[in-house]
Amino acid sequence: MHRTDKTLMEQMKISGREIRQRKALLGFGPEDVEALKSLKKKVTDTIEVIVANFYEKILNFDEMDRLIGDAGSLSRLKNYQRNYILTLFDGEYGEEYVHSRLRVGMVHRRIGLDPQYYIAAVHHLKAILQEVVIQGAGKNCVNCGHSMASLDKIIMFDLTLIVDTYIDSLMEDARHSRHKLAEYIQSLEETVAERTKSLAEQARHDGLTGLLNQHAFYQELKRELIRSNRLDSSVTLLYFDLDGFKALNDTQGHQAGDEVLKKVADAVTGITRRNEITARYGGDEFCIILPESIENDGRNVAGRVFEVLEKALEGSGVSCSIGIAASTPQSPLDADALVKAADQAMYLAKRSEGFTVCDQADLSVN
Repeated sequence: MHRTDKTLMEQMKISGREIRQRKALLGFGPEDVEALKSLKKKVTDTIEVIVANFYEKILNFDEMDRLIGDAGSLSRLKNYQRNYILTLFDGEYGEEYVHSRLRVGMVHRRIGLDPQYYIAAVHHLKAILQEVVIQGAGKNCVNCGHSMASLDKIIMFDLTLIVDTYIDSLMEDARHSRHKLAEYIQSLEETVAERTKSLAEQARHDGLTGLLNQHAFYQELKRELIRSNRLDSSVTLLYFDLDGFKALNDTQGHQAGDEVLKKVADAVTGITRRNEITARYGGDEFCIILPESIENDGRNVAGRVFEVLEKALEGSGVSCSIGIAASTPQSPLDADALVKAADQAMYLAKRSEGFTVCDQADLSVN
């Protein structure tokens, strides 16, 4: 059977099972589909600006300018790119979607575009779309991290498919030098795997502090609660935020505020143990999960947090309030209830000034 008798997916031996596996490797799931679909209107409303900004960036590459060649070709490419961008947010990422991405890679390979230019173009497109996400959220950017993580995943999913088409074409073009080609493929596949792994890891972490982000925090918390039920053990949660942080931002600027957040993250990371999980919940709010905890573990860790933060935040006018809650075999809580209890305890702690702490037991007397 000739190659022309097969679809691109058949030629490259990509099945529905492999599509699911690739998504799983990136951690791409239903919540990412919903996050991307929720961005569709904003992207549609600004698509002309997005496309214009994209081509303004990539036409600075001499190679891209040479390949496009004339105004008519540029106009057709803009129409094609407009449709490509919109399908990123359709919420349908099955075999038809994969086939369209493989065709993108095949076309770019046939016109002779070097992969480095394609990857650079993808990088610029992602940056433009991330800016749309941030502007669309305005000042309320609680879900920005999740939305941008979902965008990262689908773009990397596309990129792996498109890179695969380059590999497939190279194999066909280099049948008479199989040994050299095999070495190249192995190197390229390792690079793609490393980038995929790196992206999946980045999607779990807050870009400023390096701590787990809110989405990853809930994943870890739910995992530990399930494990604690199996082991008949407790999970303690510390929830704290920074008192005086808004005033510092208002008077000294957001750069000073960002420096404080990084200092907090570094200080807390330095005193937590290997099995203790630290996350930036959002804004100036942080959480620490204590798996397999026993009585007073929460207050002991809170004491360590106070000690390092007093030093790290000295002279800044910023302190913190900590709330503590626990899910125990006698009183098990799900993730949302545990976070809510710790959050309520934190706000109770705010009634005092300076570095203060209270736990869920204190809630019953207020």
